[in-house]
Amino acid sequence: MRELATKYGLLRGVAWIRYYSEGPVAECMVDAHNEINTPYGRLVPQFEDDGVRRKYTKSLSFYENGNLKSIVLQEQMDMETICGTMPAEQIVFYESGNIKRIFPLNGKITGYWTEEDEYSLAKEFSFELSFGKICQKIIGTYFYDDGGVKSITFWPQARFSLQTPIGRLENRIGISLYPDGKLKSCEPAEPVTVDTPIGEILAYNMNAIGIHGDNNSLCFDKTGKVKSLITSHNKVEAVDAEGNHIQFEPYLRPSLFNPEAMELLPCHIEFDDNKVTFNEKFELDISKYTFTIKPFERKCGGCRSNCSRCNGCG
Repeated sequence: MRELATKYGLLRGVAWIRYYSEGPVAECMVDAHNEINTPYGRLVPQFEDDGVRRKYTKSLSFYENGNLKSIVLQEQMDMETICGTMPAEQIVFYESGNIKRIFPLNGKITGYWTEEDEYSLAKEFSFELSFGKICQKIIGTYFYDDGGVKSITFWPQARFSLQTPIGRLENRIGISLYPDGKLKSCEPAEPVTVDTPIGEILAYNMNAIGIHGDNNSLCFDKTGKVKSLITSHNKVEAVDAEGNHIQFEPYLRPSLFNPEAMELLPCHIEFDDNKVTFNEKFELDISKYTFTIKPFERKCGGCRSNCSRCNGCG
């Protein structure tokens, strides 16, 4: 059995190893029982492949200074966080040693193990936040280096009511927070009318997927004002003093996964002082334009019909 000396003790049964270009160990897999000493107790990295549910790739990864970067645990264990005791199958750390991310489950989705199977193992966790309490099954929690919650990712099936700076909204997928605990962003579960500096816009991202809750469709600044949003339902017409028209709207493009199908790309709108930026490219001075918000009718290039309930022709 190959052995490896680390800051956390001697690892036995090292089956695979990768190094940084300068020489330190970057990541490894083990196939024997090990216990490593950490500030969070003795952790056992994954060393067995159950063949069905669990991913079996790298058991441990390290920063170049030798500090632990991530660990996949052999069995789920409880970790103490600012939110309370949280179950974990995978933990990611900051270089400082503080916990960065916790994933309660670390299963692989295949034909033999479905998302529904994994979801059935998830347990509800209760978060006491500055803007209310949320009790849901979670995919993962992202922490600031000082321990505060940075974002929470929920299972796609989850729906929860949330008090936001613009009122109580039904949400999905995830939320993110500022270091002081105020709400930074959320993902509306249905189109919601938002009052903005250029008019009322329906905020909703029909393409939102539950990969993580770090970045969401509806964002607020630290004072609670709407900072940015994504709309799948509106188009914006801007007219300057000379009568020149500019229009911004969601648009269709060939799907990256199926070139014969079309997919809709929602319109991203961001506000900063007296400026509005569309799709992170086109910045306009709000005081120099008159803005009109209109419904966006999704029409595919092939059928030319109103596709308000689809993502394009397949």
